[in-house]
Amino acid sequence: MILTLLLLLTILFISIELQKYFKIPSPITLIGLSYSFYYMFPNMVLFSEETFAELVLFLIPILIAADALQLKLEDLKKNAISLFYLAVLSVALSIGFGIFAANTFFAEYALSTGAIIALFAMVLATDPVSVVSVFSSFKVPHRLAILAEGESLFNDATALIIFMFIAIPMMNGVEIGAMDIAMVSLKVVAISVFIGLMVGFIGVVIMRLTADPMSELVLILLTAYGSFEVAEHFHVAGLLAVIVAIITLNTVTQKSFDEKAKKVKKARNIVNRANKNKKIFSSNFMSGITRKLSSDVSDIERHNQNLNYVAVLALLANTFLFMSMASIVHIDLLLKYQTEILWMFLITTLIRAFMMGTFGVVSNMTKKMTDIGVRWWSVLLFAGIKGGLSIVMLQMLPESFEHREMFNAIVIGVILLSTFVYAIILVGIILLNKNSFDEEVRAEVH
Repeated sequence: MILTLLLLLTILFISIELQKYFKIPSPITLIGLSYSFYYMFPNMVLFSEETFAELVLFLIPILIAADALQLKLEDLKKNAISLFYLAVLSVALSIGFGIFAANTFFAEYALSTGAIIALFAMVLATDPVSVVSVFSSFKVPHRLAILAEGESLFNDATALIIFMFIAIPMMNGVEIGAMDIAMVSLKVVAISVFIGLMVGFIGVVIMRLTADPMSELVLILLTAYGSFEVAEHFHVAGLLAVIVAIITLNTVTQKSFDEKAKKVKKARNIVNRANKNKKIFSSNFMSGITRKLSSDVSDIERHNQNLNYVAVLALLANTFLFMSMASIVHIDLLLKYQTEILWMFLITTLIRAFMMGTFGVVSNMTKKMTDIGVRWWSVLLFAGIKGGLSIVMLQMLPESFEHREMFNAIVIGVILLSTFVYAIILVGIILLNKNSFDEEVRAEVH
């Protein structure tokens, strides 16, 4: 077990360093090294296929929490309509297009509507970790980053709700009409958001009772896993509950740290004035100001360190995920269904390109949405990298489903293709448009 941990940490270290110095997105390195080491050391299997689903469910809350911590409520409010279009309406419409495409290109398999919805929900779910990883290495406009990261995060919640509460029941023979879909969706979203808010505010109350930085870190994890478990207990969307709980906790606590940052700025101005003219303030007053300044600066630094610790935990979780995924992927199955994989990858890419294009047209027609041009459209298009949530849904398919093997191959194949193809193209687009993005970043600052 120690050797396995050493191997995981080595993979993580190499991926972080390659991203830092060569701008190679960590998901590419994580997948590449995970598969390489797995085939070099086939005995180092972390989890069996039977326990892999449990592993993914265990890791999802920390992965989602790390990404939710990057989003601020103020940014979400400003871009609410745009994010709703990208993460909710776009996913629903994409699945509608997917039903038509599947009946055309996968007609020989005679897939039911429920099965098609399930398949497209899995391959449309994006990976926020990968998107954040790419953007962390480059300077891109803040609003573009919010659109891409927010879309990838809330897109997952939408895809999971559609998969669990519409696709799976339909696959099990339950007849669901348009009104049923609307009512179920509203119910799941409402209860999940309520649970997230409650757990988040409980976390805020507890956070105010402690000043210990390690307790703050543990509380973030408790909030993420607590909201997930409560939501799952009531059979609603645990992922959405985690997003809401973490954003609630982070928004309230961040306000206190913003206030401290203002006090630090004010205290530094006083100290600077005192340095110019020592007769202005008494020594006791200056001593108190200095102590308070030091305390506030330390609190802010510890808070930022905790956010970095959560990010590192998420990267480690991602390493676990990719290393374990390598042990359940069968190359022979990928080759057997290579045509279906390539068709699905092409279909979902074209659908995403069309949906991002319609978003650009609609957003440019209203002042309440973020205007985007061709450059932003191309970034949003290739920010649709797939990841861990697709694997979670894959494990939820009914054991009796006759096309389970094909779905396994298609979903894993699309994940691998999107990770390498999308991520490489996304980095290329950002590098080619570096000067334009730099100008937009400077304009936002001013």
